[in-house]
Amino acid sequence: MKNPQNLTLSQLLHGRLFRIPEYQRPYSWQNQQRKELFDDLLTLHDKNQDFHFMATVVGVNNGQRVLGTDEYQVVDIVDGQQRLTTLILLLKAIALALANDDPERQKLESQLVKSDDSTLALLQTNHDYSGFFIDYMRHGKRTTVTDFASAADRNIVEGITSAESFVARWQRETREPLMTLLSSVKNRLRFIFHALDDERMVYTVFEILNTRGLPVAWLDRCKAVLMGIAFEEALNPPEMIRELHDIWQRIYKQVGVRQALSSEALRFAATLWSSDSLSKVCSDADALEVFRDAAIGNPNNTVAVSRFIEQVAGAVDELLADTQKSAVTKIAHARLLAVAIELRFSGAEQQRLLKQWEHTSFRIFGLFRRDSRTGVGAYVRLARSIFGSDGSEPSYAECMQAIKALAGSDSQFTAREGAEALRNTDCYDGWEESLRYFLYARERWLDEQSGRLVASAQWNKIWAESASRTIEHILPQSPDTDSAWAELLRASGVKAESVCNRLGNLVLLPKPLNSQASNSDFSVKRKTYRQTGLAITDEIASHDSWGLEQIEARENELIEWAAEYWADVE
Repeated sequence: MKNPQNLTLSQLLHGRLFRIPEYQRPYSWQNQQRKELFDDLLTLHDKNQDFHFMATVVGVNNGQRVLGTDEYQVVDIVDGQQRLTTLILLLKAIALALANDDPERQKLESQLVKSDDSTLALLQTNHDYSGFFIDYMRHGKRTTVTDFASAADRNIVEGITSAESFVARWQRETREPLMTLLSSVKNRLRFIFHALDDERMVYTVFEILNTRGLPVAWLDRCKAVLMGIAFEEALNPPEMIRELHDIWQRIYKQVGVRQALSSEALRFAATLWSSDSLSKVCSDADALEVFRDAAIGNPNNTVAVSRFIEQVAGAVDELLADTQKSAVTKIAHARLLAVAIELRFSGAEQQRLLKQWEHTSFRIFGLFRRDSRTGVGAYVRLARSIFGSDGSEPSYAECMQAIKALAGSDSQFTAREGAEALRNTDCYDGWEESLRYFLYARERWLDEQSGRLVASAQWNKIWAESASRTIEHILPQSPDTDSAWAELLRASGVKAESVCNRLGNLVLLPKPLNSQASNSDFSVKRKTYRQTGLAITDEIASHDSWGLEQIEARENELIEWAAEYWADVE
């Protein structure tokens, strides 16, 4: 390893083409991290500092590339990609804000996109499957997409918006020419650059960075530890490293969709892998040690561990992708149990066990509204038992019985008592996500009874919004003073707030129809409800009028249904 260099951004970019390998994590910075970087630039200007230390950048030299008469060193970024990517986006935003004929713009553009009009200073930001980064850097093209295939795509697009917003903010707040900002970014931001010639040195550097307290994501640390062991102990390191690269490329592709997945996949995998007796999900630090211990002295386990993390990541990803189950997947130890079931069983047995898991978990955390401290040890121990962490392999029947038993040996979490807990209570404030899940289950049940298909298009619109924006109060929360609703309440001597949040008065509508219904009288709302194609609104629209008697009757009907529906699977 060459001695670390202290470089400005301009010096760092000069003569180098940076690449972020597919086996590294995707671009994951969000608005808060970008804001902190941009605030540093304003502080640098306001205090007239000579320089600002930006980051440590670690890269592996990966050969030369000749473009025209210029020769560049290709560098695979190992650490520092988040800041480097953000600053590259900022440089492009500055270039686009300059006049087309400005020589500085032309000079800056040629630094970002090389003489062949194709090669980028940052050759790739990995997992940019939609090409948002490339299109912006080459052509200044900004996407109009709002529904992103992955968190990495979303972060890149938001990064472009943030960079351009900061350029406008700079001009507004400092009233300085953009040349001042450009000069600061190029010449007053400094980096410690470690250029490595051998990839095996990467993992030594990672250990050094960790001991200095510099933030490195836990999943990245685990990958570095495993690859370091493979380099040091494997009989055929190049072949094993290639296999590990492939596995980790797939892992990062998975975790790029739901960003929080990275740490959870690591912790869940270690919790199920560990041979220790555990009653809670492993912490990040403990998970790293579980896998370090598994691989030291047994380099083949570097591949086995990586493949297992990939399996767990896939199972968690599949679980979180099912947004309809968000009310039961919000509890970490409940998610762990579902993952264990997915890994151990398949086919009809898996589906029936997951259905029982869903019923049990919703009764505890939904109907009874218990918090995340409830049942931690029981869920974790059962997850490990089902997966076989302790060496046992309980049968399907034993697993089914154990999942049912999570509701308590004295049956304190029965479906009947859980349903009764909803009677004459606020089923809106703080319970929005569970209510949406409850009513979706009701919709599926009604459709099964009538033999019709679920109105998927309408439900997709409902799931795309937050729960609170799709919940409709049939009797409005704040009825107009001259409305039929107000007259109804005056005649009965009841205040709206005492009844409007009751279970019998709540239904779901796609947001546009929810806004349309608003405070309208029931004769108008009925017409809106008939437009949805939803079974749960058809139930409401079948009434000629709506008042306290109908709210009470519907609440009773839903409670009776819930007591049956959320009971144990037979």
